[in-house]
Amino acid sequence: MMVCMVSGIDTNNDPLGRLPEELGRRIRRDLGETEALAAASFDLDGHGMFAEGCLVLTADRLGCYSRPNGDWAGQWMAVGDLAKAEIVEGLGMGLLRVRGDGLAPREFRFTLRHAKEVARLHRRLERMLDGGNGADADAPLDESAGPEQKKLRCGKCGQVIPAWSEICQACMNRRKILFRLLDFVRPYGARAIGAFLLALLLTGVALAQPWLARPLVNEGFGAKPGVAASFRVVVLVVVAMAGLMAFRVLVQMIQLRLSLGLGTAVSRDVRNRIYAHLHKLSLSFFAKRQTGALVTRVTNDTERLWYFVSSTCIDMVLAFLTLAGVGVCLFVMNWKLAIFAMLPVPVMLGLMVVFHKRLHRSFDRMWHRWAQLTAVVGDALPGVRVIKAFSQEPREVCRFQDRSNALYDVEVEYIGGSRSVFGPTMAFCSGLASLIVWLLGGWWLSKGQTDLGTLMAFQMYLAMFLGPIHQIAHMDEMLNRAATSAQRIFEILDTEPAIFSRTGARKADGVTGRIELRNVSFSYDGVRKVLRNIDLTIEPGEMIGLAGPSGGGKTTMVNLISRFYDALEGQILIDGVDIREYDVATLRRKIGVVLQEPFLFHGTILENIAYGKPEANIEEIIAAARAANANDFILGFPDGYDTMVGERGQTLSGGERQRISIARAILNNPTILILDEATSSVDTETEQLIQEALNRLTASRTTIAIAHRLSTLRRASRLVILEKGVLIEQGSHDELSEKEGGLYAKLLRMQRESQSVMGLATD
Repeated sequence: MMVCMVSGIDTNNDPLGRLPEELGRRIRRDLGETEALAAASFDLDGHGMFAEGCLVLTADRLGCYSRPNGDWAGQWMAVGDLAKAEIVEGLGMGLLRVRGDGLAPREFRFTLRHAKEVARLHRRLERMLDGGNGADADAPLDESAGPEQKKLRCGKCGQVIPAWSEICQACMNRRKILFRLLDFVRPYGARAIGAFLLALLLTGVALAQPWLARPLVNEGFGAKPGVAASFRVVVLVVVAMAGLMAFRVLVQMIQLRLSLGLGTAVSRDVRNRIYAHLHKLSLSFFAKRQTGALVTRVTNDTERLWYFVSSTCIDMVLAFLTLAGVGVCLFVMNWKLAIFAMLPVPVMLGLMVVFHKRLHRSFDRMWHRWAQLTAVVGDALPGVRVIKAFSQEPREVCRFQDRSNALYDVEVEYIGGSRSVFGPTMAFCSGLASLIVWLLGGWWLSKGQTDLGTLMAFQMYLAMFLGPIHQIAHMDEMLNRAATSAQRIFEILDTEPAIFSRTGARKADGVTGRIELRNVSFSYDGVRKVLRNIDLTIEPGEMIGLAGPSGGGKTTMVNLISRFYDALEGQILIDGVDIREYDVATLRRKIGVVLQEPFLFHGTILENIAYGKPEANIEEIIAAARAANANDFILGFPDGYDTMVGERGQTLSGGERQRISIARAILNNPTILILDEATSSVDTETEQLIQEALNRLTASRTTIAIAHRLSTLRRASRLVILEKGVLIEQGSHDELSEKEGGLYAKLLRMQRESQSVMGLATD
């Protein structure tokens, strides 16, 4: 079976780039100067058995390559001879069927593994059969519509990309990732340089102290043959050491203030940047990620970077400077003894290299477990009411314990397999170096080839030399942690928003609200179309009701109009301008949305009403609340508009939350209003109050209302009925309710029968 290097959206400009190299060369040779517009693999034959095949589409031909006898062979057909191309969805597989006048139907079967590739090729072929050009920019065809599709394999090395990562771990260069942090350090260059110079000064001070030990022992204590002990020398050396210690403390205080301040500033900037970038990303980005994992990146990962910048970096500088300075001192003091003392160092460096890769793998796995653990908490806490309603507390505790135990297993494996072995082995090598110095130094001391002061100073320098090696060895752990955190942060920062404002985008401030959908199709997964060839025009001030069975595409349509997603095919225009030409921020300010489950932020009622217009004064806020029939119940609270609503508005009833949501929309004064099941989850009395508020809100505004309770759509000037993504009916309530065999009439009749049965049951 053919293995494609990349599944999902092809980010390579060459459609043939993801095919096997041998096949790609063969097709390029056959095409010559002709450009391939799309390519897709298929992996089943007519009997449902695994096979190898590939489809290639050019501006005028469709080619099919297969190798029944081991060699690739291609057959081509002219696009002009084709009349229709369709995808037939099956259970676990699909087929692309092409037909033409005078040509026998051809079918190309594929597993779901290649469904997205075939769907992209099919969309281009469909456009060409409709009279367009497969590469025509004037006929919009968004190949990346829908949620961003994650690559399963790396396009560079072909290895599988873990589910918890966006980039290939094998191709990731941690050194380059950490160097990218310099972009955040540059604004604080003077502070960083000052911390470095002070670290250099600290190293020099540290090197001077062991050097003073030699005269202290030899002349002060009289350890050198023929030299009498001198208390005066002892006092002078001790005073010098005390002065150096005091000076070192002072310098270290200043250096720590600079380095810790640098780390805090960089951590703040990274945290602000990543949070701001998250708000730029599209809904499709959040659709496939757990909230807990994203929260971890904003909090824990930025905290690790703070520690890395403020502490680890400076410690690394000090360690390397100390190694260099102490190494020079050791060889100057006794180069023969220094050579023997260095014998265990290559072993220590080898241990660092061996354990380095293990540490990388351990940190990646531990972070993945941490993300899963955080995700469980992030899922459970917002849904605590549901958990308690179904008495599922033990189940959630078990879920958490399972993830916690999985994290524990990885940590135990890390401690038992790496950490517990690495540290003691390094300590043994350090002790071995010290024993070598004592052994050889004692021999030379007994032979009169050295003195006790030199030997003592040498041992102090050796301890200073081995200490930084231990620091560097354990810094590798911090480097791994920081690199892993930086990688996850840059994954977010490097993600481009699928929805963005183009350069020179026009403002939407003066729109009147005329909406046109021209042959609009959309798919969330790139395979199954949720909307198919929708053509609809909504005049300014008109109220449109969207109805139909669940899954018909109603919410998807309003998501496209709000530009939460971009259409896969076709265009959506507001006031005759493609919405992709508008500035996204100003466009959305002109669109008000009232959801079935309104979201309120933790804060006061006043803050929630003014969320879309924070500069509004209290008179405007109260006027909006009155228009939403919310003022009376708000004033019934002891704190009135300063009442805290709690997280997600849990302290308010559903009807109260809905009316605050309507007040928020009224205050924002949108030109286009979208009502998504705004009254479906409240009682009859509350529905009447909300309906009165909606009547005020929809006056003179272009309104699109979604409702399953069809009686709420009677006021709509026109109803649009969707079924399985297709617009099948439109007209007034009276027209559609009397249409024999119509879907709306059928749904209305079923709803009335259901209400009648419920009424009898109540009686």
